[in-house]
Amino acid sequence: MAVDSPDRQRDAARSREAILGAAEQLFAERGYDGASLADIAAEAGLSRGTPSYFFGSKERLYIEVLDRVFAARQAATDVAFAPVRAWCAAREGPAALRAALIHAAEAYLRFLVRRPSFVRLVAQEELGGGGRMPSRTAASTAMQDAFGALQQLGGTRGIRAFQVSDAILVFVGLTFTPASLQNTLMRVVGRDLKRSAARRRQATLAVDQLMRLLTG
Repeated sequence: MAVDSPDRQRDAARSREAILGAAEQLFAERGYDGASLADIAAEAGLSRGTPSYFFGSKERLYIEVLDRVFAARQAATDVAFAPVRAWCAAREGPAALRAALIHAAEAYLRFLVRRPSFVRLVAQEELGGGGRMPSRTAASTAMQDAFGALQQLGGTRGIRAFQVSDAILVFVGLTFTPASLQNTLMRVVGRDLKRSAARRRQATLAVDQLMRLLTG
């Protein structure tokens, strides 16, 4: 049985990564219907049939792009919420929780600014009805897990009973939503989330509202 040489394997890996990078960019900019496999191949600097060779279909490539960006989100939010999980295991009070949540919000905003394709892909999915979202397989639970750990403390350490879904809506509503409106609403209110001071201010706003839910 023939075995690919290491050089061929590396070339294949590079081609596959180039296709995923080009597809992420074009799907984010144009949506699923607006980006063809030929467009993606050209953007990646590869022959027209290469995306089909590696991924089989446009649908499969699109799902892999979604998995790719949601895996990046999972990694970023896992790190961002680490201080919140640490607070749950410690014996500190609400002030330390607030600081941990501000860290999480700032880190999440930083991810959204640095990976605008994630924001745009989610927006494109929303506009398209979100029908392909259930097909993705990459985990995206770090935020839910952290708020779930806080929920388990309800009635102790200053945390009151709350719904995890409510906490997620407050957090995402004041982080992801502003990041998705950087060229409209955020420009009007003069808050450029590419600037660290603006991200800090937005994170503080989000957490102040979140703490009302968590601690009353």
